[in-house]
Amino acid sequence: MTGTAPCAATHTPAPTYHETQRVEIMTTLPMSQHLDVIVTAGDRHASRPVLGDNKAFLPLAGVPVINYVLSAIEQARCTARIFVVGDTARLRAALAVPNTPVRGTRPLYLLEQSHTLYENAWNAFLHTLPDYTPGTDWQVYMDTPAVDKAVLVMPGDIPLATPAEIDAFVDGCDLARYDYCLGLSTEDVLQAYYPQDGCPGIQMAYFTLRDLRARQNNLHLVKPLRLGNRHYIQKMYNFRYQREWRNIVRMIWELCTTQHESLRVASYYLCLHIARLLTMLGWQHYRLFRPFFLELPVVASVFSQLLQTRFTVGLTPYGGCALDIDNAEHYAAVCANFERWRAHQYALAKERKASS
Repeated sequence: MTGTAPCAATHTPAPTYHETQRVEIMTTLPMSQHLDVIVTAGDRHASRPVLGDNKAFLPLAGVPVINYVLSAIEQARCTARIFVVGDTARLRAALAVPNTPVRGTRPLYLLEQSHTLYENAWNAFLHTLPDYTPGTDWQVYMDTPAVDKAVLVMPGDIPLATPAEIDAFVDGCDLARYDYCLGLSTEDVLQAYYPQDGCPGIQMAYFTLRDLRARQNNLHLVKPLRLGNRHYIQKMYNFRYQREWRNIVRMIWELCTTQHESLRVASYYLCLHIARLLTMLGWQHYRLFRPFFLELPVVASVFSQLLQTRFTVGLTPYGGCALDIDNAEHYAAVCANFERWRAHQYALAKERKASS
């Protein structure tokens, strides 16, 4: 890093000529090359606090949760710059705590939060664009190479994120063919973090497909200007707690009333939940119910239609990024197992490196 102090500005300064050139060719480079990373750490609108506080600022081994996320990002070889959206005063304070693992090896910018997750991510993305200043009409970029600019978006409450998982996800994404890559973690991977031997753990809900059970792992590699229905990102976030039946009903209603070919999209969405229920009942092996278990390419095509973009998913073999702190129980489990779970992930990374 040359002369850019971490957290030196609450908005991104105008890029230099060389920086502009780098951004414009970014999507033509191999996926191991640099990307701007957006970290969402807001606490407004649909955000749910844990123990009365913003999840990103909960203490973990004496350090705010978000500091571990930023440390993993700055160590990932795919990272160019980091843009963090949230309460900038609290973010500065968090980064100034003693023994923070954040080393300032990547340029890091703080942006004040807006009202919603979508607004936060969108505003941060705009600040990554060449020559952008607040108030610039984003549509001026539609006829420039920036239309294909990709960014990695992830939340600030996943302290078990590791550089290896971030890089493995990015390396597996093909931005020549897709505009939105969503990370998934399978049940086989996440079983390592279940409760065991009297220790607390995290066992989350999965969507059951024909060949695997998986859940999203909070990693999103996306070209925002290529998303035709960007506003659906916020709606899906609002209804993200899919164990709550009211959110399922609200999502189906939303799809049926606002989406083109809505019945097709809503029917596939309903199939995902029926398959999850059948699996809970132990009926997933009956041939009668097989049509409810969708194949992964079918699900990807539905999301492509919903978002009006080229959508795909990528599996990662670590699982740490899927372990967001959604509630007090998850927080307690992470606190109790933090060092052991991190050691497990670093052991996986070492094994993969040795076998490659």
